[in-house]
Amino acid sequence: MDYLKVMILSMLPVTELRGSIPIGIALDLNPIGVYIASVVGSTLVSIPLILAFRHVLEFLKHRRMLEGLVATIDRKIDYSMKRLKNVSILGIILFVGIPLPTTGTWTASAAASILKMRIKNTFLGVLIGNMMSGIIVTLLSLHII
Repeated sequence: MDYLKVMILSMLPVTELRGSIPIGIALDLNPIGVYIASVVGSTLVSIPLILAFRHVLEFLKHRRMLEGLVATIDRKIDYSMKRLKNVSILGIILFVGIPLPTTGTWTASAAASILKMRIKNTFLGVLIGNMMSGIIVTLLSLHII
């Protein structure tokens, strides 16, 4: 039951994986179990987030007050980010994998939605990035690094 709580914490935008691992370790749970629960929870939430962000963007495109702003942002993204799409998985991996504030699953999912990345590529990037970030945070929480 405690691992389920850790998994749910890793799904929340405030704590994500970077907060759930230290909390789980502070609760004297097995670090490997905490790592697995946090990575699974933080990764599973990415698919609904990507889909939700895409629907929000579509909704905003059809609002008169925001139509011009969203169209301008879309044009700039389409123009500027063509090269970024080629390295999209690597970009998501590095973005999520380096455990800094605001560089987690929620932000990566929003960026992937804006950049119109494929769900499969985003999911893979988030998974590998969460695994990297989880290892770093676990080692820091155990005072090994």
